[in-house]
Parts: sequence; structure tokens; C-alpha cells
Amino acid sequence: MAFSSDRALQTNQLPISIDFPKDDQGFLDVLSDTYKRIANVVNSKEGALHLLEERATFQQYFKYSRPATFVPDPNNTRNGYRTDFDLVALNNGPLPPGATNLTLTSSTTPPLINGILIPVCAYGAGTIAGPIYVFFNGTDVNVRFDNTNPAAQVIRITNNTGANLTQAYWTIEYLKEG
Repeated sequence: MAFSSDRALQTNQLPISIDFPKDDQGFLDVLSDTYKRIANVVNSKEGALHLLEERATFQQYFKYSRPATFVPDPNNTRNGYRTDFDLVALNNGPLPPGATNLTLTSSTTPPLINGILIPVCAYGAGTIAGPIYVFFNGTDVNVRFDNTNPAAQVIRITNNTGANLTQAYWTIEYLKEG
């Protein structure tokens, strides 16, 4: 991945080689910057830092041409991405029983997902009175991502619990063009 031109990946990449300066201060500066990059990479790897923004998962998925002629090539892959959503915050309050549609725009947090190509995984959980914890996707709560209009993506939530969801976090992982 050291050769990626993808900005989301570059922010969490380590250099494949380092030229240390001969002078003490220059050496300390390069060493300090390298340590900061290492900490950033380790802290934001998959399963670590979940922010309300698009993040690279550093998962690599195969890529093939059409017609499907699959020839394994580790240098010909698609990058995985993840976006986390606080559904209650997007709704400006608890999610009531029944159907709720949340439309993503360029000004929501997180904003629209640009260039989504293939979903690979989605998961989440919520809290109702008790507290009782419910997990998505199941008979209690179902979450769908409607990308019919990429300029106004919709998260469709069906709450069958009979109670308000007072907390609901949902994560979608996907592949993008390129």
C-alpha cells in the first residue's frame, strides 16, 4: 500500500524507507515524525479509532476485469472503507418505532459517501428502555442504505421493538471505484 495515491490511505501510511539526516536535530525531527505516523497508523487501524467520518479499513479486496477473468494479483486490489453513523444524532433525537428515513447530504455528519461501489459489511446496535440492547440487522431493527441517488443517500431504519431507540450506532464497510 505504500504506493497508494488515495488520500484517506496516505494519512495512515508509513514510509517504506527513511533517510535519516546526519545532524542530531534533523535525526530527532525525522524520528519524531516517524513515531507520530506509527502511532497514527496503529491507533486508526480497523477495530480501533471509529470517528464520524470515512476511514480506510486497510482491507484489500480483489479486483477483476469484465468479463470476469480472475487472476490473483496482490498489486491489483480495491481498498476497503468504513463510515460510522450515530443514527440518533442524525435524526436529532430518538428513533421511534416504525420506519425512519435519514437523508445524507454534503452537510450531514458524516456526509455523503462519494464513489461507493460495493458494500461488504454493515453492523450496529442500539439501546431501548431498560436498558435493553438490540443489534442490527435482525427482526428488532433493520437498517438499509439506499444509494439510488448518490447525491442524496438515504439510511432507512425500521424499528420493530415497540420502543424508541435512544442510542443507535451503525457502521457500513464498502469498496470504492478505483
